[in-house]
Amino acid sequence: MRLLLSMNLAEICDNAKKGREYALLGNYDSSVVYYQGVIQQIHRHCQSLRDPALKVKWQQVRQELTEEYEQVKGIMGTLESFKSEKPADVLAPQSEERPEDPAVWPPPTPAEHRNPVAVKRPSSAVKQQRKESPGLQHRGAGPGGRGQANPKPDRPWIQRRPRH
Repeated sequence: MRLLLSMNLAEICDNAKKGREYALLGNYDSSVVYYQGVIQQIHRHCQSLRDPALKVKWQQVRQELTEEYEQVKGIMGTLESFKSEKPADVLAPQSEERPEDPAVWPPPTPAEHRNPVAVKRPSSAVKQQRKESPGLQHRGAGPGGRGQANPKPDRPWIQRRPRH
């Protein structure tokens, strides 16, 4: 009888361990099967116990495993709800008839719908900022540095044609 009891306890521990491991690995279907099995094994084990204090401890273990089992089932339900939703349903704008609050910003526009012209800054403003900003003038100082405004060098090899 003792050998059978220790085999059952080892099997209970192993099944609980496997249920948890499969849940951690994201294999929720297998995890649920192991949780169901270990909960049933503990229930049968509790029925065979005569010591009330030991029975209470095993019922507590069974309750904890049942809570873990319910959490795994909840994760499975959440994942299933993601699979059943259509992408268009998630991204579709929902019209709500509320007055707009000026202190609340509207939701961001998806990147593929943004106006590309609005993102670019005018190049003249950037050039003007570089000329006026004293911190940028010291960068690249030296021969050929880009931080300084260098006049175009004379190019004697280019001949200009007279206009007619």
